[in-house]
Amino acid sequence: MLLGRVLFESGFMSDEWRLSSSSLGRIGAFRRYPSLHLSRGVVGGVPVEIKPQGWGTVLYLEEGREVGRIIRRSWLGRRWDLTGPGFGCDLVSEPLPRRWTLRIGDHPIAFISGTAFSYNKLRISADVSVPAWALALVWHVVVRPWEAAAEPRTLRPVPSPRP
Repeated sequence: MLLGRVLFESGFMSDEWRLSSSSLGRIGAFRRYPSLHLSRGVVGGVPVEIKPQGWGTVLYLEEGREVGRIIRRSWLGRRWDLTGPGFGCDLVSEPLPRRWTLRIGDHPIAFISGTAFSYNKLRISADVSVPAWALALVWHVVVRPWEAAAEPRTLRPVPSPRP
């Protein structure tokens, strides 16, 4: 569970991302694989994978087991449902560019913002403890929404099975 200021950060045009917290320091790291629409990494020493499952659904897996998911609820991708064991909320796009909130009902519990021109830094300020998996799914959807909405392996052909 993360509380306070959380930061996802990468270099310009890099697929390597770091996750850090103001209270805990470095928490994890991810590598994005854009052609496969997925991210792999380690959070708190546990191997994780973030990958789409059909159109508009993204899964968060720890050691191959599903821990949470985010599901697109609006046509333009401005509202998502975030669910997992013991936690559920909405990810909602705000009117200002590069601004999002996590909400339970109409009450914001975390504020998310990118930098002026990119999402190479994604800042999250959480007023309530939020699971790391939930913030990782938020990062995956906000930073690269087309990946979150796409079917796995659509950019790279999957070899046909051999008889």
